[in-house]
Amino acid sequence: MRAAERFAGTGDASVIACGRPRPGLSPRVAGPGERLSPRTQVGAWMLAFDAYGEPTGPRVVLVHGWPLRRDIWAEVAPLVASAGFYVLAPDLPGFGESPPMGFERASVEAYADDLAAFLEPFGDRVALAGHSFGGYVALALAERRPELLCGLALISSRTIADSEVARAGRHETIAKVRAEGTEALLPSLADKLLGPKASARMRDRAAALVSTSRPDGVIAGLAAMASRPDRTAVLERFPASVLIVHGSADALIPVREAAQPARTSGSLRLILLPGVGHMPMWEAPQATSDAIVHWAKASHAERP
Repeated sequence: MRAAERFAGTGDASVIACGRPRPGLSPRVAGPGERLSPRTQVGAWMLAFDAYGEPTGPRVVLVHGWPLRRDIWAEVAPLVASAGFYVLAPDLPGFGESPPMGFERASVEAYADDLAAFLEPFGDRVALAGHSFGGYVALALAERRPELLCGLALISSRTIADSEVARAGRHETIAKVRAEGTEALLPSLADKLLGPKASARMRDRAAALVSTSRPDGVIAGLAAMASRPDRTAVLERFPASVLIVHGSADALIPVREAAQPARTSGSLRLILLPGVGHMPMWEAPQATSDAIVHWAKASHAERP
């Protein structure tokens, strides 16, 4: 099946997203500050994603965290695209507008395989950045399909597995969400997402995202995170550019857990954002986008 045939959105956007326009169509690209929102077929369901910039540009893929969705990148993605990159921000299965994968299949590896299927039609290697849970998925993809990547970035994420206490806490949260819905995650999670300097409007935005997330997606994500292995060695061996961005006031993943691992190849850049919590793309969008652009340029320059 050709790449263009795997896309099933509507209008030009679905065709532009794979960079192979069908005969008779006049391709349209996103203008400055504009995004296109097509869908792509992955297995038996559709993944929603936003696309920013010229499809001919080197690709940067931004993966959201749990229990969030692709529009967390709405401030950062246009800034990255303005540097000449084609930026893709998908909703992982069960989040945002993408249907769930099912609890019985839930694992970080399954999310990584779905992300690989999403990336394959785009052709060239991508610079892949994952936020929090999205970082776990990105690490799994780097382990399973390294040939798809020219760079890896972890934003408010970590390489280590859950402790027994953390794993038990995730299963307790699964039971609570099953009984009470996603509002059971409030207010503690919404408060912990942001640093002390975040505005009331930003906190309301975080609470709205958490409370409107899909229970089935939330539960599958929790199960996947609880079962993930330590992938520190994956990052240490990754042969291309690595970026770590972390807020000094992150209440969900302490800075010490994002500390620079030993590296046996490639380059690593660690950026610590003072006073920023778990959401640097909201709390420090310019600094976050600057870091992504610097890393993405290095990643694409180094690729074979």
